[in-house]
Amino acid sequence: MLCAGHDFAAPRRSDRKAWSVVAVVLRAGLRYEGFQACGCGREPEFRPRTRAQVRARRIAAARTGVPFAEALGRVEPMEAR
Repeated sequence: MLCAGHDFAAPRRSDRKAWSVVAVVLRAGLRYEGFQACGCGREPEFRPRTRAQVRARRIAAARTGVPFAEALGRVEPMEAR
């Protein structure tokens, strides 16, 4: 059991593909965080929602040498920070 974060919206129970994406994100050490409970916090960070987005970020991480967890948090996988 892991705490996924305050901004986690669980996919449907039967959506195995979406749950596999959630598992990859959590296994990478990322959480679904963003807004604070009071509403004065920062914007929610990007997290992939599809297997294609995960695959693109895995390829980008391998090509650029960026850690996979960092690549997962990017809106555009090949962008530099």
